[in-house]
Amino acid sequence: MSQQLIYTPEQEEVFFDQIDQVYALAEDLKFEEAEQLLLEIEDSILDPKENCSVGGILLDSIFAFYEQAGQVEKALPYFIKETDYLQEKIKTESIKSISHFITTGAIYYALADLELARKYFKLAHKSGKSGDFQDYNPDFLHIALISDAEFIEFSRDFVPQTNMDQEDLSEEQQELIDDYSEKGNLAMDNGEYTVAISWFTKAMEVLPEPAGDWEASGWLSASIGDAYFSAGKYKQALENLHSALQIYGEGEDANPFVLLRLGETYFELNDHKKATDYLLMAYKMEGEAIFEEEKKYLNFLKKQTKL
Repeated sequence: MSQQLIYTPEQEEVFFDQIDQVYALAEDLKFEEAEQLLLEIEDSILDPKENCSVGGILLDSIFAFYEQAGQVEKALPYFIKETDYLQEKIKTESIKSISHFITTGAIYYALADLELARKYFKLAHKSGKSGDFQDYNPDFLHIALISDAEFIEFSRDFVPQTNMDQEDLSEEQQELIDDYSEKGNLAMDNGEYTVAISWFTKAMEVLPEPAGDWEASGWLSASIGDAYFSAGKYKQALENLHSALQIYGEGEDANPFVLLRLGETYFELNDHKKATDYLLMAYKMEGEAIFEEEKKYLNFLKKQTKL
C-alpha cells in the first residue's frame, strides 16, 4: 500500500493561498512570475502526486495554467511522470482517479499526436468507465472505443474539435444547469452557503470542457465565489471570482457585481490597495447604487479616494 501524505487544514490553506497567488500573477499578466511560483509549488510536493492529498489539484492547476497560456505542451512532462507511476500502481492497487490519463491524452490531442492521445484515452477507459469521459470533448471517448481501421480513417480526416464548435448547449444540459442553479439560489436565500456551492458546482460540471469557453461559466463562477464570500471563505471566493473575471474581462464588458465582490473580498483579506482598485471599477460602472447593501465598503472607498 502506498504511503499517503495528507495535508493538514493549515497546510492546505498555505497551498491554496500559493495557488491563488499564481492566478493573481497571471491575472496581472506576470506570467513568468506565475510560472516560477507554480513550479516551486510543484517541486515542494514529492512525486508521485497521487500520494499527496493536494497532488491532483496541483496537476490540474498546472494543466489549466499552461492551457490558458497557450503552452499546453509544457504540462506534458508532469503528466507523463504521473501516468507512468499510475500505470504501475493500478496493477496491484486502486487509484484515486483516471482523469490524469484523460488529461494526458487531451494534451497529445491538442498537439495533434493522435497515436499517443489514443493510448491514454484507452488506458482511461480500461481503468474506469465511459461515464468518466462525460465532461470532456466527445472525440476523446470516440478515439478510445473505435477499431484500428476506424482510427486510421479518423486520423486521416482529423480536425481538432473544440467546444466552440458546439454553438449551443443541448436542451438537456441547459435544463440541468437551470435546475441546479435554481437550487443553488434557493440555498443562498436560506443562508445554506455550502449547499449552494455544491449546486453551483454541479451546474458547472454540466458544461463541456473547457468550461471557460461557455458564457454560463462566468456567472456560475461568480455565483460560487459569492457563496464562498458569504460563508466567510475569502481565499476560495477569490479564486472563483478571478475565474469569472477572466471570462467577463475588465473593460466595457466587465461584470460590475464580480468587480464589487472582488473588492469586498480583498478588503476582508486586508489587501486594501486591490480592494480600492476593484471597488472603484464597480463604482465607475454602477455608481453608489451597486453599494445599496454594501455601505461598509462604500464608506471605505470614500476614505480611499475622491469619488
